[in-house]
Amino acid sequence: MKAKDLAKKLGVSPATISLVLNNKPGISDALRKSLLEQIQQLGCEQMLSGSLREGAAQGQQAVQKQEATGGCACRSIAYFIYHEHDYLEDMNDPYNFFSGVLEGIEAEAWEHDYCLIMLHAGRHRKATIGEQLRRAGNVAGVIVHPCTINEQILATMRGLSVPCVFMDTYTSLSWQPPSVCISNQQGMRRAVYHLHTLGHRRIGYVSSGWESPLNLERRRCFKEALSDFGLRCNEGDFFTAGEELGLLDHTSLLGDFRRAGSLPTALVCENDRQAWRVIKALQQAGLDVPGDVSVMGFDDGAICTTIEPNITTVHNSPQLMGRQCVLMLENLIRLKDLGEEPWLRYELPASLVLRDSTGPVPGET
Repeated sequence: MKAKDLAKKLGVSPATISLVLNNKPGISDALRKSLLEQIQQLGCEQMLSGSLREGAAQGQQAVQKQEATGGCACRSIAYFIYHEHDYLEDMNDPYNFFSGVLEGIEAEAWEHDYCLIMLHAGRHRKATIGEQLRRAGNVAGVIVHPCTINEQILATMRGLSVPCVFMDTYTSLSWQPPSVCISNQQGMRRAVYHLHTLGHRRIGYVSSGWESPLNLERRRCFKEALSDFGLRCNEGDFFTAGEELGLLDHTSLLGDFRRAGSLPTALVCENDRQAWRVIKALQQAGLDVPGDVSVMGFDDGAICTTIEPNITTVHNSPQLMGRQCVLMLENLIRLKDLGEEPWLRYELPASLVLRDSTGPVPGET
């Protein structure tokens, strides 16, 4: 009997049968156990991989071990979310960056024979991080999604028995955690350079108002880029869209723009969502984008092409971030076996994506 015939007989896909026959991760342990029992009942044990044919099947042994310990049967990577209540609204953003990161983590974890599990600091307040990892079982490393960062969080993660990689983390605290980050310096420099070549000399900035480490880092890099190109940093040209408002609400910006008197000829935004809000506010104020004011986003999310004009932005890849987090964990595991505790930081490239929201400074062709 061929594998595809066995799959049809058992009512599953050929891919699922392949995972069972070759003892590979990717399906639930309950399903694996059930299929192994049915394969044995059909007298098809000869189709199993050699290791599975020797005595009790490894898949069944793993299930038995899981039942005894309450843990996962294969090696796992834990995706751990730290958050505070004031971040929950941003987590509901339909264009959230981190869904792409998870996609990248899952893809790379699969290639390295890891399962992916999610843990959440806000949902199990009575259980410590260590207890959650113990219950998960066989966790090889942790990817930390810290919506906030402080000494307590760093100390807790540093005290775990497995290596941790922090995602998009910027901190000046005592311990610099291994991290995979976006090159905000490169991204902001390319944004300002693009506008500078179009003749813009008065360039402003729009933030959400939520002062996360990432957002503070982007603002710092923007100011640094202005200085690098000899441009004046005017605090009056910094606007706040309002993090407490709806995700795409632009009423606060509209009022600020109307009260400003004169506006910069270009605005760089903290992220694409703020750029969307800026364009809507400028249009409602009777201004043309980019004819009167050029607007730049950051992140290159799907929202960039849901508005006219489409948003010129800085691209970074959330999928690449997820993949690099897994690869860094692999490296940390290897170095841990050598008795090393390195500080590693990987910065993702940030490239310019030209669309329609930027153009020459008004009065120039």
